[in-house]
Amino acid sequence: MTDSCYPTLPPIDFEGNQPAELGPCSRAAYLASNWIIAVDSWDYCDPKPLGLMIQKHAVPEELRHVISDIIVGKRKQNKKAAAKLKSPAAHRLLSAGIYRGLKHDVIDATLQRKTLHDYHDKADDMGIEVIELRKIYLSESKKFQEKWATNMGMGVEAFQDLVSYLDDKIKNYPNI
Repeated sequence: MTDSCYPTLPPIDFEGNQPAELGPCSRAAYLASNWIIAVDSWDYCDPKPLGLMIQKHAVPEELRHVISDIIVGKRKQNKKAAAKLKSPAAHRLLSAGIYRGLKHDVIDATLQRKTLHDYHDKADDMGIEVIELRKIYLSESKKFQEKWATNMGMGVEAFQDLVSYLDDKIKNYPNI
C-alpha cells in the first residue's frame, strides 16, 4: 500500500530524528526507534524510510550489522507478507508502539492500581461492587484493543501478533 493514504502522518522524524513511541523499552531501543521502524519498513518492501534515515543520520554502531546484512543481500524482504498489508509498512510498528505505550501507561497502570489508589471509592461512587468495576475496566481494555486493530485494518489476533512482534524486536535489540 502506498503512503498516499496517510499524507499527514509521517511514520518517523527524518529531519530531527526525535525518537518514535514504541511503548516501554530500553533507552538504547528508544533512541534507535526510528531506525527500528525504518528497518522493519524495509523488511516489508518499503525502502524509503531506511533510505532517508541513512541519508540524514549516521547509522548507530549497534545496528551496522543489520544495515550491512541488507546491503550485501543477506537479509531478505518479506514480499509475501508485504502484499497483505492494509496500512503502510512504516506505520506498522509506530501504531503498535503507540498502542503499547497507551496500554502500559493507562490501562495496565489502572488495572494494577498505579493510577487509582482505591477501587472501593470509585466503585462506591458508581454504586457498584469492586469486582464489577474491574470487569468494566477489563471490558474497556478489550474494546480499546479491538478498535485499535480495526483502525489498523487487522483482526484482533493479527494485531496481537504485531504487538508481540514489536515486543520481540525491543527485547532483542540490537538484533532486530
